[in-house]
Parts: sequence; C-alpha cells; structure tokens
Amino acid sequence: MKKVILILGLIASIVVISMTSRASNGPYDPSRDAFKDFHEAKIQAQKEDKLVLIQIGGNWCTWCHKLERFFNNNEKVNALLYKTFIPIKINVSPENDNEAFLNEMPEFEGYPFIVITDAHGEILNSRTSGALEEGIGYSETKFIDYFTYWHSREYQQE
Repeated sequence: MKKVILILGLIASIVVISMTSRASNGPYDPSRDAFKDFHEAKIQAQKEDKLVLIQIGGNWCTWCHKLERFFNNNEKVNALLYKTFIPIKINVSPENDNEAFLNEMPEFEGYPFIVITDAHGEILNSRTSGALEEGIGYSETKFIDYFTYWHSREYQQE
C-alpha cells in the first residue's frame, strides 16, 4: 500500500512539474509590456499600411498552442497573416495578467481571443478563435476568408 501511495505521489509530482514547465514555455511572454508592444505595432502598421492583430492568451492554454502551431505550419495562412497584420501576443497568466491593457479590449470569453485594430488603435473586430475552428484544430479556409476580408479592406466600403 505504501508503494502505491509513493508511486501515485511521484506521478502527481511529475504531472504538476510538467504542467508548470509547459505553462512557462511557449509563445506568450509574461515579461512583455502590452502597452509598449501595442504602441510599437501601431507605428509599424502605419509605416507598412497594415492592421494590428492582437492575440490574447497564455502558455497554459492548449488552444493558444494549437493556434501558434497552425500559424507557423500553414504557409498560406502565415503569408496572409504577415501580409495583412502586425501581430502581437498579449499574455494572460498569474505572472502578468495585463489587466489594465485587457480593460481596454472588448469583453470576451475564452482563449485565444483575437482583436483587430487599425494602425491608430481603433478596434475593428474581435472574436474568440472558436469561430475559426474545425474539428480538433483550426480551419485553413476560415482563416483565409477572415484574413482576406481584412487584407482586401472590404470593411472600409461598408
């Protein structure tokens, strides 16, 4: 009985350590200043005539990691992302919840959350990434349609 308890304790410790290390490694950097990153993104967007895509999430978020892999591994979506937007990531975690920055964003439920602004910071669109999912991942077609809409600036004629 003592062996079973010891083994279960060891397994639980390994799981906790694994989850903790995975949460600290990833695409979101808790040490970044959200306001500074957004300010710099707006300046770059003005220079390059692009929009800003704010990706809000955390390294603890499974879907945030899926989205990161999706962007990195899908050449068509990745090309359109960088052709249209200056992307930034805003961390939400116990180390840095970026509460003051998030208070300026639309209310949302779920991560990752995407906000699109113009080069001056005016919010044009926001959505949870769930609308862009398909099955157990993200949809290339939905992302291409979404990004193409913003790239073509069709929204300006509405």
